[in-house]
Amino acid sequence: MQRQIIPENHVENAENHLDDFQTLLRYINDLANHKLGYPVSLLTYLGVVNNKSLGIDPGSLANVLLNNVGDPFKDSETSRMEVKKHERKLIAILEKYYGLQKNEARGYVTTGGTEGNFAGLWWSKRYLINKALDQLIKRDDEIKIQMKQKKDLDVSLKKIPFNHYEARAAALQKIIDVQKEIDANQDKVQQLLIPTVFYTKGHTHYSIPKIAEILRLNIKPIESYADGSMDLTHFKKELLLHRGAHPESAVIVIANIGTTVTGAIDDVPGIKKILDSMQPKVTYTIHLDGALTGFVMPILKPFGDIPNYFEALGVNTLAVSAHKYPGLSQPCGIILARKYFFEKAFEKSERSIDYVGNILDVTITGSRSGLNVLMFYHALCAMGLDKNTHKLKEMVDENLQNAKYLYEKLVKIFGPERVFYPHHFNVIFPKPSMELAKKYQLMLTGDKANICVLTNVTRELIDEFIAELMLDKEANMGTLQKKHYNVQTLKKENADEVRDLFINSFCNYEPITKSLHIKHSEYAPFVEEVIAKAVKDGLSTVALDDENHVIAFMIVEDIASPFKPEISHYPKLKPVLDLLDKLSKPFLKGKKFSKGKVAHIWIAAVLPEYRGHHMFTELDDATIKMAANKGFNFAYAEFTNEISEKVTHQFKLIELCNRIKYEDFELDNGEKPFAGIEGGAAAYYAAIKPGIQLDSLEKCYTMDTAH
Repeated sequence: MQRQIIPENHVENAENHLDDFQTLLRYINDLANHKLGYPVSLLTYLGVVNNKSLGIDPGSLANVLLNNVGDPFKDSETSRMEVKKHERKLIAILEKYYGLQKNEARGYVTTGGTEGNFAGLWWSKRYLINKALDQLIKRDDEIKIQMKQKKDLDVSLKKIPFNHYEARAAALQKIIDVQKEIDANQDKVQQLLIPTVFYTKGHTHYSIPKIAEILRLNIKPIESYADGSMDLTHFKKELLLHRGAHPESAVIVIANIGTTVTGAIDDVPGIKKILDSMQPKVTYTIHLDGALTGFVMPILKPFGDIPNYFEALGVNTLAVSAHKYPGLSQPCGIILARKYFFEKAFEKSERSIDYVGNILDVTITGSRSGLNVLMFYHALCAMGLDKNTHKLKEMVDENLQNAKYLYEKLVKIFGPERVFYPHHFNVIFPKPSMELAKKYQLMLTGDKANICVLTNVTRELIDEFIAELMLDKEANMGTLQKKHYNVQTLKKENADEVRDLFINSFCNYEPITKSLHIKHSEYAPFVEEVIAKAVKDGLSTVALDDENHVIAFMIVEDIASPFKPEISHYPKLKPVLDLLDKLSKPFLKGKKFSKGKVAHIWIAAVLPEYRGHHMFTELDDATIKMAANKGFNFAYAEFTNEISEKVTHQFKLIELCNRIKYEDFELDNGEKPFAGIEGGAAAYYAAIKPGIQLDSLEKCYTMDTAH
């Protein structure tokens, strides 16, 4: 039988990849008919096992073993039922897509994101150790010399008579000093051999701590911002502390390009800037965990127009899950690395697989699915990514439009304070019934549900889900409606629960506060100062449930004695405070208000499970009545979102004082801190006591002569 030899350039032209698969199938079938050497039985190929019931046709590429062993950049010599040429072509397409120069990428198709992260960290450890090889050799030589010195000193000590106390003491001191030098050098060797992994606590993929444990890497968790991205202030602090304690230890930073729950993208340029600013210089490498969003990073452009993502971001490795995006039918992914990094990682390696032709053993799994390689390669070609990004960009744009569509639908049901659309594809909302969650396979975390809007999520599917969600919500509303609560004056014993609700609401839900990435710990001192004054003033209110737990609060003060924060104590809050100051100027400027006449209602929050049920309106109504009973004629309030502003509809006599769009607001230095945030802030005043007209406000103040 004449053996058909597949051409060496059989994957050079991606346009003909479908015809190429037919050529490949004939070639593989011919190889299967002549296989003798390797321990592979080919039961499905022989028909002993029939996979047709699984949808796999006999005589197809899916029904025969395709095994890519080890490094895809070297073909097996005699184990030829492989598709490494396709794997190299796949890497070449992605190499160009991410902006690397031709032949400057290395990597391989993995089983998924975890293996991609595993390979990335393993390669990073090898790379950092090989970079430190000269230092390791130097330290090792010093240790050998010091060990010999210690051995010689031990011998000398034995020769000194026991009654020669001073001589023995001097000799012992020399031994101790040399041992200290040995210990110091051994500690430095350990630091050089064991890099430290920095990752975002609670948001980085669960595989990272596990991989670090297997590879014997130190780990250092970093706090996150409210959206799930790495807190760079905390990162810099921990990096400085780490450098102080372990100056020789190299650093691996795991930067997320789309976290699982919130879809957060870490500020990789900011991470690189911090690393580069360290003195003395720190040896580091950055690994991008791009499980989902990493594949579409060049489309989303989270860091602007970047010609080469690896070089510009200081990144050496990138892991992507292909079953997430573009969306293959089998779990798989890819790990990509810069060529110089990869070669450095394995320059001293003697790992090779002899019986398949001394292929370099650079993969986590030895045998790898060639079918996954073909499916991945086929998907890239089907999307036209071998030519341009037009089709992929259309797909991503449609995903983003549908995500926004879903968000708007959910907001109508739950209100904006209970629906979270942090980034790109992920929309988070209150958890529905378990039956609905199972039917639509929602991702659940605590009391929240997550929908990831990818190409399979059409508007028809969204509409179907929303219709069922509304019925589900109505069916489960009875529990809340039966709950009772009472409104009373805010007291000291309520302070802790009010503080927690205050911080959580404004750090996690309020658009302008959330955009500033203010940590809970940074916001807490401001909140505590506000609450302390509110308790003292006795005008603020809380809503308590049957067990006397705070479910909502409203902070009120006499506008004649307002809270005046020291901005230098809360620098991150300056944009918000400046906005409120500018918003209030038309109402406050030049006026000296009389005490007990105008109540300033300025902060309110409701527990998430009570939102969307008129709680805010009812609390506002009760608070206004309490203020009116204490002699106040008017109420003045600022609103920073459309939902809270709706409370103004209950007032018959009310007037808009000012409105500022977030995108138009500027600080004194010209900076626009809220650019890109929709909506704006508004300020109103209203008459709250029967018989009081708006024009009688002028009786509540005198004009300050200074103005």
